[in-house]
Amino acid sequence: MRFKLDFIIDQSELNADYRRYVLSFIKNALSQSVNGDLLGRYYTDTNTKDFTWTMIVSKPQFTKEKFRFADNRFSLVFSTDDREQTGMYLMLAFLNQKNRRYPIDEGNFITLKNIMQLDQKEIKSTTVRFVTMPGSSLVVREHDRETNRDTYYSCEDEEYAGRLEQALKTQAEMADFPKSAVESIRLQSVTGRKIVVKYYGIYLDATIADFTVSGETKILQYFYQNGACSRRSSGFGMVDIVEEG
Repeated sequence: MRFKLDFIIDQSELNADYRRYVLSFIKNALSQSVNGDLLGRYYTDTNTKDFTWTMIVSKPQFTKEKFRFADNRFSLVFSTDDREQTGMYLMLAFLNQKNRRYPIDEGNFITLKNIMQLDQKEIKSTTVRFVTMPGSSLVVREHDRETNRDTYYSCEDEEYAGRLEQALKTQAEMADFPKSAVESIRLQSVTGRKIVVKYYGIYLDATIADFTVSGETKILQYFYQNGACSRRSSGFGMVDIVEEG
């Protein structure tokens, strides 16, 4: 399921760390829907969340601390595979927020004006060329459990292709796909451009990517609907299909 939220904003700029404001809006919407039960469903623990999103604006301009755009409008596009009815729950929560002004940063407010369901593609091949959606990028992360520290990789790193393939396999494994299906995943090619993103006060490496991956159709569909790699529910990893091979 894919759908788009259209907002107006009092001032056409956000802090460069804007993802935390979007997450605040999502959590607030969930806390006010179904007696607040939905917030606990998605944000009580560290379980992987089965949705991704990206922000789309007109003529974006980034500085180290600010994110500016051409007018006082922006959109959020959400995607989920709906195995757990996440799309329905999110839509319900957001519908309750229509036309309500929500405070974000430095006296700035956003207001949700419209919600629209989008067409979703069905993958029928075992090889797909993906690109990251506008506003999105791939986060390839290695987490050290002993030190609780993260290392981030971009397309400028020599070992990036191998890291990306392993990240896709790890994601599929965590989503409980069979071992045989996980092992079928192969990265065929990847090109991209490194970007540095501010995320909760830290700067992490990410990649605006164009990549071709093969595997079982159901896993490729999962990447398309839930996003690819790490921090998907924080506004990373949303992809679109260029072609099937």
